[in-house]
Amino acid sequence: MEWKDKLDECCADEVEEMIINYIKAGFLSNEEIEEECELYIEENYPDDMEHIADIDFHAIIAVLRDKFQNTGTQEYFFKLDRAFANMEQKGIVTQHCAGYTLSDGIDDCNEEAAEHMEEGETIIGYCFYTMQDLEHLFDGSTTLYFCFGNYSEEVDAVKIGQMIVNELENVGFSTKWEGSADKRVVILNMVWDKQYK
Repeated sequence: MEWKDKLDECCADEVEEMIINYIKAGFLSNEEIEEECELYIEENYPDDMEHIADIDFHAIIAVLRDKFQNTGTQEYFFKLDRAFANMEQKGIVTQHCAGYTLSDGIDDCNEEAAEHMEEGETIIGYCFYTMQDLEHLFDGSTTLYFCFGNYSEEVDAVKIGQMIVNELENVGFSTKWEGSADKRVVILNMVWDKQYK
């Protein structure tokens, strides 16, 4: 692509991969993806900032969305979303694509849990997966990993993990978990089919 000639080669390749992964993830609009690209360049390749004005990210993202956007019924994502909704009813904070790393996801869940607790809700735990976890799916893996933990002294992390396994299996997923608080819950044979709408 001609736009890549305006940036450092590594920067251009990383930005293109980032755009494709955000499109495959299905959570961000074109405008939000553009903002993420500009922020990434600013933080990691500040010398390329002067070239951003010359690049029509909106057009680039539109072309890549046509090529990489998921299509179909979103069967797998809707099942996962239903399991998350059921967990929420039991006092487990859930986050789809919570940041890029585990620490990002924990921070996001802690913030949401604090808001719920301030409103008087009983929150016993959290469950999330990250963009990094999704990228493993995009690279050919068929497993999706979940991080979890507890906020309540009455309900320990192992019980939260078992509740998560139960809810995922109740909506039809096959799971794997070693029954330990320091081992992540896994969905087996996962297909990522979320579309941005």
